[in-house]
Amino acid sequence: MPTPDRKCFVAMPISTPAERVPDYGGDADHFAHVLEYLIAPALLEAGYQAVPPAASGSTVIQAEIVKNLENADLVLCDLSTLNPNVMLELGMRIALDRPICLIRDNLTLTLPFDTSIINTYRYESSLNLWDMRKEREALAAHILATRNSNPDNRNPLWRVFGLTQRAESPVQQVEETDPLQAQVELLSKQMATLIQQQTATGTAARATPDPAVAEQAAQDELAFPDATPAVRDLLREAARIAGEVNARITPTEVTDTEVVLDLGVYVLGLSRREDIINLGHRLGIRVRFLGGQSPDSPAA
Repeated sequence: MPTPDRKCFVAMPISTPAERVPDYGGDADHFAHVLEYLIAPALLEAGYQAVPPAASGSTVIQAEIVKNLENADLVLCDLSTLNPNVMLELGMRIALDRPICLIRDNLTLTLPFDTSIINTYRYESSLNLWDMRKEREALAAHILATRNSNPDNRNPLWRVFGLTQRAESPVQQVEETDPLQAQVELLSKQMATLIQQQTATGTAARATPDPAVAEQAAQDELAFPDATPAVRDLLREAARIAGEVNARITPTEVTDTEVVLDLGVYVLGLSRREDIINLGHRLGIRVRFLGGQSPDSPAA
């Protein structure tokens, strides 16, 4: 059979969640098999070339996904397990007012209200060989029915909710002036996200503090030259947090597992104290405070 001209981007779980593997007969590659044995053949039968949900090589995956969401003749969304990435991609496609086709497996019993109003094909997750021909034919018929019921090539939710303003593809906007800029921007956003995640665990490279905070951090490190890297991270972050409200913290006792911080006469709110204590907890270090006042509580 020749390769069809129409393209259908498949938004579906790329991997099977570890906690759901037993539900799918112990098959850790279950959704890869759904794509290979059910979705791709059914799309071909309906006249579409399947575009898989993962890009390879050096291409920025997010940029490729956005392009497919914008340009594909159809996007088929497998809502099985209610995968967050699939739901996000579905939302982007809806915002672009482009046609969609929804499916789910028999183990996904309920759908979010806004999507449940769209006709969604349910397939058997068992992928039994003796049922595959019937399943493929039924899915192909559902895909064709979706296309035939939408001659204006629009998204059905626009008609239901009366939407009027379409979104524009952010990648397409940038590529009009610079084909590489979209990838650069996406990589920058990825790096920013990674830094935020690492900061939450106390392991990120931190922004340069103001001179007073930097000076105190240096003094703290000189006062405790044998402190572990985790303790030094904690002292630097504690100094930065205190510096945000013009407070100063002096470490008085430092061990590998406990740090005592003296606020003296400075004021430090409970939320900032808790930030420092929680950071210590993540690093395996107990934090205690001496002195100081909090606007949220009596003097400590």
